[in-house]
Amino acid sequence: MAEKYEKIDGDIKISSPFLKKLDNFWYHYKWHTIAAVAVVIIILVLTLQTCSRTTYDGYILYAGPYEIKKTSSGGNVAPYSTMLSSLKKVCSDFDADGNINVTLQNLFVLNDEEADELYETTPGQSINTTLVQEDTKMLEQTMLYGDYYVCFLSERLFLEYEERYSGAIFADVSPYLDAEKEYELASENGVYLRSLGLYSLPEICNLPDDTVVCLRALSEVSSHLNKKDAEKAYSYGEEIFKNILCYGK
Repeated sequence: MAEKYEKIDGDIKISSPFLKKLDNFWYHYKWHTIAAVAVVIIILVLTLQTCSRTTYDGYILYAGPYEIKKTSSGGNVAPYSTMLSSLKKVCSDFDADGNINVTLQNLFVLNDEEADELYETTPGQSINTTLVQEDTKMLEQTMLYGDYYVCFLSERLFLEYEERYSGAIFADVSPYLDAEKEYELASENGVYLRSLGLYSLPEICNLPDDTVVCLRALSEVSSHLNKKDAEKAYSYGEEIFKNILCYGK
């Protein structure tokens, strides 16, 4: 394509049919082009985030008067990280991605009586009341929906939720028990942690011995929100719960 050179006010300007068409296109479709590029960028970012997002094989909840700290002291590994490592022993690579990834929802929930006891047994202990309030609210939501089906609850919380929902919020533990192992049951829906082999593992051994291990039942609320994902998370939870009860055999 031949190009022409035009002299304008002492400067030389290239005159090209292609450049004229490009200039004309930009004049008429500038905002369309910008919008299209923006959409492409958004799709690319979302795709990259999806590809890099961690998928979890285990969703486990702890709620009670023991604070599992996420910070370390004295150069030691943070208690939260230690507990995750211990919990991985009862999880499997369910999604077959070559890694066992576990997420632990750690909720510091206690009442006034438990707070007084904590002050007595742990001199110098301070309690973040704002954290307690936020975690108590979060527990209420998590117990109704979400992916956290395997639960480690303080005895008080377990019994309160048992009574509030007439035993329907937790699954019957009997199908998951090892016939050759003895268990100490809090009810037909929960097992005391102190009677399990898992209680010997690092950081888990620091939980109160009357912590109750239970399996949250698959609720209608969760099923209605996303039935397929809820059923998958529950099936993972069932397998983890069974592994917890059988650990150490």
